[in-house]
Amino acid sequence: MTGAPAGEVAALAVLRGTIDDPVRTRRVVDAATEGLRWRGYAKATIEVTRRVSCSVELAVAVALGPRFRIARIAFDTDDAFPEATRLAAIEDALGTVNTVGGVHIDYRLRRALAALEQRYRDAGWLDARIGAPAADYDGDGRIELAIPIAAGRRYRIGVIRALGANAATREAVLDELGVAAGAWYDGPSLRRGLDRARRKIDRRVTLRTSVSHDHGEIEVSAIVEPRR
Repeated sequence: MTGAPAGEVAALAVLRGTIDDPVRTRRVVDAATEGLRWRGYAKATIEVTRRVSCSVELAVAVALGPRFRIARIAFDTDDAFPEATRLAAIEDALGTVNTVGGVHIDYRLRRALAALEQRYRDAGWLDARIGAPAADYDGDGRIELAIPIAAGRRYRIGVIRALGANAATREAVLDELGVAAGAWYDGPSLRRGLDRARRKIDRRVTLRTSVSHDHGEIEVSAIVEPRR
């Protein structure tokens, strides 16, 4: 092995003494490369050359490249979604990945951004779209991430009502939902209220929504189903 101490690519040690299997070797090399990137070597590569005689010798050339850390994360948007919540949503691995001072792992960031996009929609930005992150690596081991967000319009609750059962039951459902017309749409709050309503009246209740894009409003109906 050349280019790095054996401890930096310890995963490759499992190949020693085994039957030569190029497919398995490729999987182990990929895992070792990913491990280097987790430790900040974002440009690391591992090349393996096979030499065949009475046995197989693997010549491993590791190119670590510079060790990078994230210096800045910028969300390109002007919406009112809390900045701290955005940053917390993409942070991973106990604050060591995709956070300022941590390492950048692209597939984990993209997965986190898909979840963040859903949180936007749950907070009323129904048309939110988060674009692909751009990473800028400089020569001093710094990474700057730019993440474009097209949040679009934020929707309020236009009407909220309960349907079915009797007046007392409908009122109990609305009390548990705890949301008034004119408030920003809040999917998690509505779901928690729905769970409370189901427990309180001991009935099945479903939510139905209808969106008015022209008025920026969502009509919410809580439907109390008949007892079975």
